[in-house]
Parts: sequence; structure tokens; C-alpha cells
Amino acid sequence: MMFVAEENIDSGRYATNSQSIQFGPWNISYDISCILPSVCSTRIVCERNDNQFCQFCIYCKELNLPHFPDMVFPKNILKLEHKCGTKIQFNPLDALRRVSRKSEPIEVACAEEWQESRPNATKPKNTFDWTFSTDYKGTLSDNIVIEATDETINFDLLKRKEQIIFYHDLTLFEDELHDHGISKLSVKIRVMPTYWYVLLRYFLRVDDVLVRSHETRMFHLLNKDYVLREYTVKEAKAEDINIPTYQMKEADDVIPILPVKEKKTDKLIINLEIN
Repeated sequence: MMFVAEENIDSGRYATNSQSIQFGPWNISYDISCILPSVCSTRIVCERNDNQFCQFCIYCKELNLPHFPDMVFPKNILKLEHKCGTKIQFNPLDALRRVSRKSEPIEVACAEEWQESRPNATKPKNTFDWTFSTDYKGTLSDNIVIEATDETINFDLLKRKEQIIFYHDLTLFEDELHDHGISKLSVKIRVMPTYWYVLLRYFLRVDDVLVRSHETRMFHLLNKDYVLREYTVKEAKAEDINIPTYQMKEADDVIPILPVKEKKTDKLIINLEIN
């Protein structure tokens, strides 16, 4: 088992810090860097249109969104790569691709009061999901076979007190919803002596309106040829939760009491033949 730490500048002209660990047949690594700028940082280069674009221009070209979250960390990426060529990755660009432009818009708590005070005004329309809700479950390589399963993650094993070999918590994007709440996507990795565990969490709180979470858990026991992936959707209106908004500062304050709307577990089967 070996740790590696690196500092470098990638092709997008971003200084990144990286750490990795070799865990059996898996190379597990993460990159961390700074926030996506709000404008093109290298206009002369990007205008050449020769595929040498800054991160801002890459996001503009790849995403069909009128604007991005307040804070996007484009180089914050978690990667798990098996020696056979199987890859699992978590990155903000692919997550934002899953933001809908057609979902029913969520109104802030003061919207009705605003309309009543301006009876002749036309209510502004959002052309996309301004909360950046995403059902992103990670990016998988093509050689992974997905099968539904009744097998569940062994949470008793997760609760055991064992040595943590490798851990990190990455924020992929975050938005304060114009001071009306929080929208945040983050991913955590924990490597223990016999398994690794990932929690990808999208958390949304629109103050005095609703709370929502989309959680993807991945669990892999060393020497197994599959990864368990559990996807859970929870949601409740603020009026149905007996917790004041000021006490919902952290996702863990409220997610445990939210009702489950959807839950699905899959096996991600790894092709052990080396490509």
C-alpha cells in the first residue's frame, strides 16, 4: 500500500494538489484546486477555437445552462481505477450535465408575497432548475455492467472502529440560492483495511420551502468483483419538518429525518480481464 502526493499545473492552467493510494488492484486518487472563474481567463487562446480552452470556456461549451453555481470546483475530482481498466469517477462537470432545464421550478418562500404586492406584474420565469438539482451517480467506464440487486451495503461493517487508511471530503459545487438556502454537491472517500466506501451527496435546502437529498453510496469489499451502489432520494416540505430553518445548517442535521421517496441498489460488476 503506497501513498503519493503531487503538485502540478494541468493543461487547463490550473494548479492542482493530488493524493493517491494503491489499495489492492485499485488506484484511488483525488485532485483539488480552486474555484471556476466567472469569465474567460485566456480569451486570445480560447478564441483560436483549436480545442485549447480555459476551464470557464469548457463549461460554457459543455453545459446548456444560463449560469453556473456560485462555486464550482472544476478540478475537484475523485477517481477509482482498477488494474483491469475499470474506472469510477466523480466530477462536477458530469454532475451539472444532469441538471434539468425542464423541471417544475421551485419558488422561494417570499414569491407569493412578492406577487400579492404586485398584482399586475408578470412573475419572472426560470428556464432551468435554478437549484441545480442533479441525479448524478458518478461516471462509469463502459466496461462496467450494471445489475439490479437485493444485496445491501453492510452498514454494521462501516460502523466498526478500524484504522482509516485514506480519507477525503471534496466539494464539487455549491450555491447559496441568492441567500434563500443552499445547494451543494460533495463526495467523500474512506478506505479501510478491507474495503472502500464512497458517499456522493447532493443536498438542497430552500429556506421555509423544502429540503431534498440525493445520495449515492458505493461500497466495495476487497477481492470482490463488484461494487454495490445504493441511490436514495429524500425530500420533504419545510412545513412538514419539525425543525426550524436555522437548525438546518448542515445536511446531517436534517437528512436522517427526511422521508424516502426513492431507493435503488445496483451491482457494478467489474470485468477482471485486463484491457
